[in-house]
This record gives sequence, C-alpha cells and structure tokens, in this order.
Amino acid sequence: MSFNSVISDAVETIARAESGRRDFAKKLSPLKTKSLSGYASPELLEENLVKKLESQEVSGVVAGVDSGFVGKGLFSLDIILIKTVSAVFSYKQGKLEKADYYPRVFSFPRPYLSNSALDNDEFEVSKSMRRLIEEIDTARETIEKFKPNYMFLDGSIIPQYMDKPRSDSAVADFYKKLIASFEALYTSAEENKSTIVSCIEDSRGSRFRTILQEQVLSKEQEFDGSALDNCYDSVLLDYLLEQGERSIAFKYSPTAKDHPILSDFSEKWASMVHAVYLKPAKYDRPLRIEFLADAKDVEKKADKIASITYSLSSMHREYAYPTVLIEADLRARLRPDEINIMYEKILDRLGRQFNVRMRRDSRPF
Repeated sequence: MSFNSVISDAVETIARAESGRRDFAKKLSPLKTKSLSGYASPELLEENLVKKLESQEVSGVVAGVDSGFVGKGLFSLDIILIKTVSAVFSYKQGKLEKADYYPRVFSFPRPYLSNSALDNDEFEVSKSMRRLIEEIDTARETIEKFKPNYMFLDGSIIPQYMDKPRSDSAVADFYKKLIASFEALYTSAEENKSTIVSCIEDSRGSRFRTILQEQVLSKEQEFDGSALDNCYDSVLLDYLLEQGERSIAFKYSPTAKDHPILSDFSEKWASMVHAVYLKPAKYDRPLRIEFLADAKDVEKKADKIASITYSLSSMHREYAYPTVLIEADLRARLRPDEINIMYEKILDRLGRQFNVRMRRDSRPF
C-alpha cells in the first residue's frame, strides 16, 4: 500500500467513524433530560445524564501543581531531574489579586541518581513513580502552607496502570511509598478543608460510555449500544454536551476491590474516587475531572467542582484547562539540555578511562 493510500484510508476511516458517532449522539439527545430513576441502577448516581452548570464567580485561594522531568542513562548509572511547582492564585470577586509559588517561583530541578540494576521497564516505572511522589508531596505541602479552597492536580487522582511495577520488581516497595503519598494528600486535604480536583488533559477513558451502554441503552429498544463500541468518553461527550454542561458523575470503578490500583488503597479512600466530564469551551473536547466524595455528597460535590473548573477553564474557546494548572506547567517545564549539562560534566570528570556512555549516545555517525 502506498504512502498516499494509507493517508487516504486513515482520513476516510476517521471521518466515517466520527460522522457515525455524531449522528448517534444526536439520537441520544432526548436522554439528556430523561429521569434515570426508572433504570434502577446503582451505577447511575444522579437523576439526569447531563446537567447544565451554574456560573460561579471565583473567590478564595486556588492552587495547582505540576512537574517536569527528564532522564539520561549511563551504562551503570541513571540520572533523573525533577522539577515540581505549585501555583497558588488568590481571587476576590472573580479577579486575580495575588500569585504565589511553592517552593518558589524559580527553582532548580532536583537531581536523582540510580545505580540499581533495573530492567528497562523497571527504570521507566521508577522514573514515573519518583516524579509522582514529588508532585503529590508538593501538593500536600502546598495545602498545609496555603490552605487553598481547591487543590488542582494535573493528571489522575490515583496512580495509573503504567505506574505500578510487577509484584516481583525491585521497585515494588517504592510503589507502596507512592500509595502512602497519595493517601497522605487525601488526609491533609480533608483536615484542611481543601478540595482536590484532578484534571486529565487528554483522557482516553471509557467508563462513562460503558455505563451508558450497560445501564441505559441496553434497556432502550430503539438504541443499539454496540454502535459506541471502541468510542472514548471524551469523543462521545464532545457531541453530547454543550458548552457549560457536565455529565452525570460516576464511580471510578464499579468495584474498588477488583480494580488493580484502587485495591491497593484503604477502603475509605478507594470508595470515594469519582469522575465527571465537563465541556468548558465550545471548540474543545470535554475535560475529565476526578474527585473524592462520600456516596451521599457526590452530586453536590460534582456541581461545585465542575462549576469552579468551568470558571477557570473557559478563557479560550479552543483550549479548555484550568489557568492555575497552565501556570504550574509553565513553571515546572524542563528542557532536555538541562540534563545534558549534568551528563557532560560527569563524563568530563570521569575522563576516558571509564567507558560509561550508552552505545546509542556514542555513535560515530
């Protein structure tokens, strides 16, 4: 198959799939306001599939944390640089009055050296876990220092599958430390009355779609739920939601004890992890938001969190993301040349008697 044929096929496949999903979403529109109580499902936590948000003026303190990291390998040593920054915005009647940063507005990345004999997959997992621990610990310290009303995280409110090492891995104990950091963050937020809001920039989740198929469409004869197979939540909801609307809130997993990550948390926290989708901008896909809530407070918490996130994320009609997280990302971003400086200095001091360069970094051509 020629290069141009592959491009043409890709364009045709995407256009056909998206057109079908758009048409199906239009058919689903009457379900947006239909009462869900008749479906008698424990998975349907609210009365309606879609809810219009009330506009909310931002007041108080809002914080966001993000991190940047780069890594470089020598034959017997791995180097990692991690930079984590919290942006702390103080608002009054919708206007930004003050911006603070933790640990500081300009800070040097923290270097880590590892001379453990790790397999490639273990090294990648250890890098990710170390970055996450730095980020989550910084979020906790920010809460304890600034007492923000909302603490925004860039990414999920729990670790992801790729962050969990094999059970026999040399870094398995490090994973336990990661879980402990997350639980310490939850506890600190609870004690300081700070609400954790996790935002996933490009979610590829399918939990909402699965709930819709299994709990609603399977009981509606005029809908063939299989039409949504292999469709991400954000794609479906891009057609179903209007700007300023949110989806029904839902549990992160139907059974926490069977989930590969949630099962590693205490029962209290595992049962509180929920998610909701919000469409803050007309020309951008919905944003997945994750939060902690008791079963009796899910709808109230979802309304509150979605409204404040909407207010912070609707500054641009084509890019919807909380401004405090955008600022944290800009402050924490690292460039590859920052680790190359350390890399070259190590090699210079070692001299030629030690052959520690990776083969891929020493090609003569």
